[in-house]
Amino acid sequence: MDADSWYNLYLYLHRLQPKEGKMCSSFTRRTRTKDEGPLLKNGSMLLEKLIASCNGKCNPIRTFSAEELSKATNGFNVEQEISRYVHFVLYKGFLDGREISVKRYKIGESKYLETAITDIVIGSQMSVHKNVLKLIGCCLETQNPVLVYEFGGEKTLKKCILDVHEGQFEPLTWKSRLRIAMDVASAVAYLHTALSRPIIHRGLSLISIVLDSNHVAKLSEFSLSIAIPEGKSHVEDAISGITGYMAPEVWTGSKINEKADVYSFGRLLFELLTGRNNVPEYYAAGDAIVEEFVQSYVESNRLIEIVDHKISSEGINRDELVAFAKIALSCTVENPEDRPTITDVAKQLRQLRKDSPCIP
Repeated sequence: MDADSWYNLYLYLHRLQPKEGKMCSSFTRRTRTKDEGPLLKNGSMLLEKLIASCNGKCNPIRTFSAEELSKATNGFNVEQEISRYVHFVLYKGFLDGREISVKRYKIGESKYLETAITDIVIGSQMSVHKNVLKLIGCCLETQNPVLVYEFGGEKTLKKCILDVHEGQFEPLTWKSRLRIAMDVASAVAYLHTALSRPIIHRGLSLISIVLDSNHVAKLSEFSLSIAIPEGKSHVEDAISGITGYMAPEVWTGSKINEKADVYSFGRLLFELLTGRNNVPEYYAAGDAIVEEFVQSYVESNRLIEIVDHKISSEGINRDELVAFAKIALSCTVENPEDRPTITDVAKQLRQLRKDSPCIP
């Protein structure tokens, strides 16, 4: 649907009609009936957010029926799951002669409606970026909207880093890990700088990144994202994020800005480097954390001892590993003002890859 179609649907969902003899910007509201169901409620909320966030100018997306998506995923069959998150499941599907990815949110809690709508609003604007899973459309007939994407592959970064021992996928090479880090940094930098207002992702993790057959990274999750108000440098909101990735200022309920994402990205870099989940399942500010652990190995020239054994045998230059670790450490300093911007991090990673003797 283009911007005009979205606007017309917006009018329909709100039961608005132009008043006779008046300009089209003046409307009267029709009476709603009780049987309008999720389509009206979800469509109304979605379009209000789309118009407020991007003035109706977003990547065109289609609407799908619930029946179409049920058939496409074989009744949301568990065998077609790509990944399972706290509040949604991503499925592989087949529709209109091509593979797709379908995201279905949990049912039963009203907060998931809000997060699904946010995911659509931000995802529709981000779909132009090559390292974002392209949003094709959504279904508004269900209790919570169902999102439909291009097919980005059956692998998440978590499966390729933490679950690779199960034998499903080949271990990622150092070359692939560097490129993935660059790709994700590029997508987050676009989120921070290219839209009408800076947006904080707040949901960066190994699960939120899908890898295609060439290990190209696709960011696929924007449900926790929040925009910084116009004219402001920070935003205040309830504590929200992914356990183990949240910056200290998020836990304390302080004002947050883009640097919260930089911290989360630094945590992700540690996992790419070490090949393991370096944080406790229930992380809280003040716990012993991986930054201090890695720092001690950098300072004692023993970093190779904690590098993922799947890449340590590649003959990677020690200085290269140290440089990567230092980028991660700079991202996770406690004071957000002392962290680099994600744009600076992306530049450092590109330079590191350019200088790497191990990468042609």
